[in-house]
Amino acid sequence: MKEGGAPSENKAMMERFLRDLDEDIGAIDKFLSPDCQTHLPGSNLPVDREGFKMFVCMLYTAFPDLHHEIEHQIGEGEKVASLVTVRGTHKGDFQGVLPTGRQVTFTDIIMARIEDGKLIALWAQFDVLGLLNELGAG
Repeated sequence: MKEGGAPSENKAMMERFLRDLDEDIGAIDKFLSPDCQTHLPGSNLPVDREGFKMFVCMLYTAFPDLHHEIEHQIGEGEKVASLVTVRGTHKGDFQGVLPTGRQVTFTDIIMARIEDGKLIALWAQFDVLGLLNELGAG
C-alpha cells in the first residue's frame, strides 16, 4: 500500500523540491514519480514528467534567475497546497516575447499529491496573461 506521509513531511518536501528546482531542473527527476501527471497553465490535458520538464526548461530559459518563495502552505493527508511568489529577470524568449531585461513577479498556486516521498500529481496555475503584460506584450 502506498503512503502519503505526514502533512508536515509533505510540506517540507515541496519546499525542498522548489528550492532544488531553482538550482537545477534535474530536481524534477528526483522528486516526481516517473508516471506523475502535471497540469499546467493554458493546457486542458495533463502532461507527463517529460512534458513538465520541457515546460520548466522553457521558463528557466526565459528567466534564468527564476526563484520560488513559498508564502503559505496547507497540508492535509497526501496533498499540499502552496501559494508561491515567483521572481525572475526576463533574459530569454518567453511566448514569443524577446528578452526585455525586466524583473517580473507573479503568484503561482501549486497543488501536489505525494505518495511514498514522490510527487504523483501536480497542478500549477499562474496568470500567464498578467506575466505577458509585465513584459509589455499585453
